[in-house]
Amino acid sequence: MPSSCTATLLDVGGDDDAPAYALTAGHCTLWWENHRSFEDRALDEPGEVVFRFFTDTVDAQESVAVEIASFSSMRGTDLAVLALDTTVGALREAGIEGLSLASALPATGSAITNVGAPLATTDDPEEHLRLGRCALGERTSIVEFEWLWPDTVAHDCPEIRTGSSGSPLLDASGAIFAVVNTTGEERPHALCHLGRPCELETSGPATYDGVSYAIPVAGLGACFADGALDLGAAGCPLASGPVIESARETDRYQQPGDARTIRVTLTASEGFTHYRAKTGPAQSTDCRDDAGYGAAVAIDAQPTFETPLPGADGLTVVCVRGGPSADAIQPATHAIAWVTATDSTPPALPLPVRHDPPESDSVRFWVDVENPTYAGYDRKSGPAATTDCDDPEGYTFVNVRFGQFTVASEGGPTRVCVVASDWAENVSEPMEWVFFE
Repeated sequence: MPSSCTATLLDVGGDDDAPAYALTAGHCTLWWENHRSFEDRALDEPGEVVFRFFTDTVDAQESVAVEIASFSSMRGTDLAVLALDTTVGALREAGIEGLSLASALPATGSAITNVGAPLATTDDPEEHLRLGRCALGERTSIVEFEWLWPDTVAHDCPEIRTGSSGSPLLDASGAIFAVVNTTGEERPHALCHLGRPCELETSGPATYDGVSYAIPVAGLGACFADGALDLGAAGCPLASGPVIESARETDRYQQPGDARTIRVTLTASEGFTHYRAKTGPAQSTDCRDDAGYGAAVAIDAQPTFETPLPGADGLTVVCVRGGPSADAIQPATHAIAWVTATDSTPPALPLPVRHDPPESDSVRFWVDVENPTYAGYDRKSGPAATTDCDDPEGYTFVNVRFGQFTVASEGGPTRVCVVASDWAENVSEPMEWVFFE
């Protein structure tokens, strides 16, 4: 597909003419919107699913086209159900059988299995299916980038990296009970950003090295009737159908302060004319819980929901859900979560800045952008005796697109100063160097 992931053929009943479905992670479709889901949507690029992806079955591999995602969402979950361009019977004739969906999660600490196909790396150039034996961790809520996933399971399965997304976690019977969605890959300072998910603990967000996460799918079998996907079936846990159109108008990262707010704008469309909203700390506010929501408000009368941000660092969530009237607001399962971070911590030293060996009259510097903490850079230079790095005057913007700048000698000792800023506009202490002494 547009991205390389792992998918699993499902055994959900039906006769030989039943459509074939594969289960994977929602982000594998590259539809990363946190405020909507998609149903029966054509993939941006046609893809394929390759079966028997083992090192010793290359000649027996079977490729099946996939062009439609019957369901794909990153709104409160991270799942996609792909409609394969074949039938259950055709795959069965080729000796390919699906896996069943579990009806319940194993107990915390249970021995589990992961089967995935991570992409090649310089140190590990082979691409094939790999089996990992591991243990199931606890259920937890996590935040990563714009997404709040209120129900994930932690695990310690090995070799979870790019390409493992969508791979199944299997219980002792071999049934799928969860689908891998993320792991901590980035440096610790990229808290809650891409590749560095945060667990929402009572004290606030926390990250853990060596821990990966998966979306539970136990009970997903209720979404299928006679082998066909039916998102409206009783007991189906996938929140389907349209939701209210909304957008967070304020920055994702802000410094705490008396005048700081989060604003979410609602738009009347697709019959949605009213909404209910609530807000609170992300670790203690569950958008899926009806408790705490305010009274229904007409969008025409109040198209923006605005609330103050806390005066301390943390994550704040605004939950919104809509409906065609004040008395017909959608259930909390269809809520949209908008997360904002308050951050007063400047980027820490040392900054990810390096330089080439100085030449006779100049030296070239390189800066690394590591969002959200080291997002931008400013620099200045001058005679070492008169250049004060602590004085904010004289700093100029570094074009991080090119990631480099050159400082010329001042004809004697030359001081170079660099500061970094994060997405909340906190500025670091300066780093400084003296050359040409």
